[in-house]
Amino acid sequence: MAGKGNPAKTAENRYKTKRREMGWSREAAAFELHMSDDKLERIENGKQRPTPKDVLDMSDAYNSPELCNYFCNKDCEIGRHYVPEVPDSELPDIILRLLSSVNDFSDMEKQLIRITADGIIDPEEIPDLVKVQHTLEQLSIMIEALQLRIEKKIDEGEIDESAYKEEFDKLGKLF
Repeated sequence: MAGKGNPAKTAENRYKTKRREMGWSREAAAFELHMSDDKLERIENGKQRPTPKDVLDMSDAYNSPELCNYFCNKDCEIGRHYVPEVPDSELPDIILRLLSSVNDFSDMEKQLIRITADGIIDPEEIPDLVKVQHTLEQLSIMIEALQLRIEKKIDEGEIDESAYKEEFDKLGKLF
């Protein structure tokens, strides 16, 4: 088991497990990923960190978009500080947890306005601010989990990708 000093070691089983779930030998996966058998072995055994491109390729080949989140959360220097690990949950669980977070935030809406309206966060407001922030972070994680589940359903052919993208594009840019 790896220590905290080498995050790639903590990832060794995740990449290997996803390849094995596909029923692929390391050689077949390396061919599909356009990388050497040796490089894939080093990645799977934690001797080498995968590059973002390696992870994108594995994510696509293994139909596992959650590998990207895992990489950002575990192997990326910046991501370890800013990207929360998103659970790979089933759609009903994601929706229930998402709605719970939305309801929790609705209850805190007035608190957030009260805390921030004057532009100053007083020491006695910090506990309430932290609760609001925590709830928003939970909401964000569930939104990301929903997105990963949708991507997985697209990859598995359960959602028509072109119809999905067409509807999404109709909504336009977010900002």
